[in-house]
Amino acid sequence: MRTQVIVLNGGSSSGKTTLARTLQNLLPGPWLAFGVDTLVDALPARLRDGADGIAVDTEAVTVGDTFRLLDTAWAHGIAAMARA
Repeated sequence: MRTQVIVLNGGSSSGKTTLARTLQNLLPGPWLAFGVDTLVDALPARLRDGADGIAVDTEAVTVGDTFRLLDTAWAHGIAAMARA
């Protein structure tokens, strides 16, 4: 079986989840949906509200080195599940 992944990228409330659910209903076979919110919800509080994790202000969202490392590991994990 060939591995296929659909990546949806867009701003908050742009319809990514709705599109993912619609694709799950239309496409043959099992398609899993994972959002970056799943990763963010799994982070300890110090990384959700800090310079080394995610920092949010009125101008921008910035991420630190620790978040980048965890995000990369998370993406590799998602890819491993798709391959399996």
